[in-house]
Amino acid sequence: MQVVNYSHARNNLKSLIDTVCDHDEEVIITTKNDKAVRMISLDAYNRTYRQIKQDVQEALAQAERGELMDADEVFGEVLSKYTE
Repeated sequence: MQVVNYSHARNNLKSLIDTVCDHDEEVIITTKNDKAVRMISLDAYNRTYRQIKQDVQEALAQAERGELMDADEVFGEVLSKYTE
């Protein structure tokens, strides 16, 4: 993951976009006002969105079946899934 300031990002936007899209890499862009954004490819965003949507649908189905977990179990599963 790269971290670049706003000026560098502005001057090298096409190159950063190519890096993010071609290498599935993330870029953090910072400002001097302590603001930051994360640039990810649309494919990465869509994969993450689909996975979250699928996980929520599965969780709702489990709840409807009475397969409930306590908070510690939920956090354990979430951490193991999203910290790979």
